[in-house]
Amino acid sequence: MMTLKSARVQCVVCMLCACLLTDALPAAEFAGGTGEPNDPYQIGTAEQLVSIGSDPNLLDKHFVLIADIDLDSNLPGGEVFDTAVVAPVVETSGPFMEAAFWGVFDGDDHKISNLTIRGGSHLGLFGVVLGVVRNVELVDADISGSGDYVGALIGHNAGTVVQCHSDGTVAGGRSVGGLAGACGEDGIIVLSYSTGSVEGRDWVGGLVGCNEGGIVSLGYSTSAVSGSEYVGGLIGFNRGGSLVHCYSAGVVTGQGQAGGLAGVSHRAGRSRGGAVVGCFWDTEASGLTTSAAGKGVTTAQMQDVSTFLAAGWDAVDEVANGTCDFWRISEGRYPQLRCCGEDRPVMPEGSGTTAEPYLIRDARDLGTVWSQPGACYRLEASIDLSGIAWSSAVVPWFAGGFDGNGCAISNLSIQGNRFVALFGQSGPGATISNLGLERVDVNGVGNYVGGLVGDNRGDITSCHSAGTVAGAWYVGGLVGDNKGNITASYSEGTVRGEAYEVGGLVGRNSGSITSCHSAGQVSGEWVGGLVGSNEGGSIAASSSTADVNGGQSEIGGLVGSHSNQIAWGPGGSVEVHSGMIAESFSSGAVTGVYTVGGLVGKNSADVIASYSNSSVAGANYVGGLVGYSSSGSILASCCTGAVAGNSYVGGLIGAGWANQVTASFWDIETSGQAASLAGTGKTTVEMQMAATFLDAGWDFTSTWSICEGKDYPRLQWEGIDCGE
Repeated sequence: MMTLKSARVQCVVCMLCACLLTDALPAAEFAGGTGEPNDPYQIGTAEQLVSIGSDPNLLDKHFVLIADIDLDSNLPGGEVFDTAVVAPVVETSGPFMEAAFWGVFDGDDHKISNLTIRGGSHLGLFGVVLGVVRNVELVDADISGSGDYVGALIGHNAGTVVQCHSDGTVAGGRSVGGLAGACGEDGIIVLSYSTGSVEGRDWVGGLVGCNEGGIVSLGYSTSAVSGSEYVGGLIGFNRGGSLVHCYSAGVVTGQGQAGGLAGVSHRAGRSRGGAVVGCFWDTEASGLTTSAAGKGVTTAQMQDVSTFLAAGWDAVDEVANGTCDFWRISEGRYPQLRCCGEDRPVMPEGSGTTAEPYLIRDARDLGTVWSQPGACYRLEASIDLSGIAWSSAVVPWFAGGFDGNGCAISNLSIQGNRFVALFGQSGPGATISNLGLERVDVNGVGNYVGGLVGDNRGDITSCHSAGTVAGAWYVGGLVGDNKGNITASYSEGTVRGEAYEVGGLVGRNSGSITSCHSAGQVSGEWVGGLVGSNEGGSIAASSSTADVNGGQSEIGGLVGSHSNQIAWGPGGSVEVHSGMIAESFSSGAVTGVYTVGGLVGKNSADVIASYSNSSVAGANYVGGLVGYSSSGSILASCCTGAVAGNSYVGGLIGAGWANQVTASFWDIETSGQAASLAGTGKTTVEMQMAATFLDAGWDFTSTWSICEGKDYPRLQWEGIDCGE
């Protein structure tokens, strides 16, 4: 079976082809809007909703419901659908999918009722999702498929589902769930639940049929579930995914490997952090006393707040587990999510608009942000979060505006799983600015871990994070994974990763980083002082003074691995980025084993007008600027730090290909290296003479400056004063 991640390249190709074939098609007429993040298309009728699925040009746009929609097939113009309404999958040509929804769909708390589908595979309101679906309530859905990946809301999710609810009947073959048929490797389902009934053959769950490495957090199901193999009250097959603070309380019937919470549960390796944390099922209601994961308790215990508080659940009338109050647990009732219905948190002063943002003055106010993630907020005072031990992101998903107003949030402490940070994920259109985080202590056992944002697809400006951040994959002092824009921000402290793509500022970057800095200590694989892995992103006018201690390979003072790659941009746009590092530098100690460089460990993209004075030590493929260069251009750059290694060691570049290195130099005296794969070695005196670089065409008008005879070339944005 092909997973969503392995099919993404096919999806990109198919989407590109589809767009080429349909560019001439007119966009559907909606009630208003332009489809952009701050002006979504407005959907007020069934016809407008259905039209999204008929035009591939709409799959990366933004939408909002402005009215309840009834899809009853008995109404005039109504129909029984034979595919998903949005992003239907056409399988006749063989690929896993030919289209997916990459945009943002906001139900705005409106209901979609009486959806009826009789079809094959990948069925639901959405067929395949790689974008965001939020605030959608499906009522009285009736979905029946003869194939796999069948859910009321989504057939296969590899995007983000936030604050959604489905009710009705769902039936299919394999990977059948009340809300989603499957949740892919990078998929997120949070603050969502399902009610009704679910029936399938294999991998059948009340909420999700198969969790293929994704994360399901703060959710539940009371659906009745029945199937043959791998049947669970919440998840049928938890295939290396994460389940955090969830429960199930519906009857479960299966012929083999059936469980109250999960039929089968496999934990992933250290890189993904798949785990089941603080999850429960009702042994009496389910009719099962066993499960592959979770803890079975009686109905009375399921309606006792102490059961959940002891497991770290953030509920009303307690503070130690957080101030978000995601759950209300009342005597005689199962826990209820406060994201849906009338029991929502009381918002602080303000109206949530740009002109009148909600005013955040204390920890309680901060704990309301998650409930209206598309609103605007302003911090009115610094907040100390001492004494609170969060177990998930304070704001799991955010798409609004948060102005720190020059204030700070201190002592944020999180012991979580994945997407762990102050903001777990910031979506397209989100802005976070002027905010400081002091003395953070953020620890995740999985990926997407950062001090400020776990996964950023918005804009971050003038923010900083100081403290300790630790995780597995995509770990950064400020941001775990950046697909958006980060400007004029910095991080300092200790960043540790147990696996790959770990950086002082950002773990993985495929967006833009401008005028940023990092300091402290960074350790992991594919690790860099500023960025662990730069995959088609841009880094400009930025620096790192962090000490970098790498594991085996791809270790750099600024960037561990620097490459060109097809990236999935904010909002689902498909762009072919050219990775670039320009006018940036690194200093500090860099140590590792293979592909170790003062600026970049392993390079296959452009490095322009940058330098390193980091000391570098490794075994093989060690260079003062780049450890191993396979492609890309290195232009007008230099290095001056000490370089030590066993084999394939060079003053500028350790090993690789030298055909695209131009006007670049290293100090043969301070480096201790007389040779290099490429570049020109100079004495210290020559390296401190402007003529050396002017003769090679360096720009000392707008890019470089030098204190003649006193120092090496520096970048003008550093503002170096040579004195008299």
